[in-house]
Amino acid sequence: MNLSTLVKGWIELALSDLKVVSELNIYEYRGPIVYHLQQCVEKILKGIIVALGFDPPRTHFPSKKLEEILLEAELGNLEIKLSQNCKNLLEAIISVAKSLEDEVTRPRYGVRHADKIILPNELYSTDVVKMYFNDTKFVIEKTIEVFHELNICKDDPIVCQKLSEALSYELREGN
Repeated sequence: MNLSTLVKGWIELALSDLKVVSELNIYEYRGPIVYHLQQCVEKILKGIIVALGFDPPRTHFPSKKLEEILLEAELGNLEIKLSQNCKNLLEAIISVAKSLEDEVTRPRYGVRHADKIILPNELYSTDVVKMYFNDTKFVIEKTIEVFHELNICKDDPIVCQKLSEALSYELREGN
């Protein structure tokens, strides 16, 4: 399997999570929406890691691997050349992705207290869900720019086309 196929696979997985989000009603499924947004961002970051020529780690925190790659590249320990713009884009992606990664299991299991469990839908207001949705779109926008820098869009334009199309997804607020 080549690099392009792996990148495409991660992006397709990510966008399937985003598609689920667009089909769920924000008033009824806030927890599941945050979970799928988290999964979408994780998979996009894994696609970026592959595009940079590395195997993505089996983790819910791929931003740590991206940070490591950037640091090692900066120190000259890696045979990878990234423009300053690409580095800046990756840093922006990492910064935003961390907020979703930090949700860990809360969107699936809620929060356990001594005498009760706060359910995921109780944890997230619609405003917070919208914020995470916008964060996910930000990650997608910046990923498209990174993929242009890395020639992914030139080598496999379908990947960037699908990412661009995903920017039109909206949160469902009605029936």
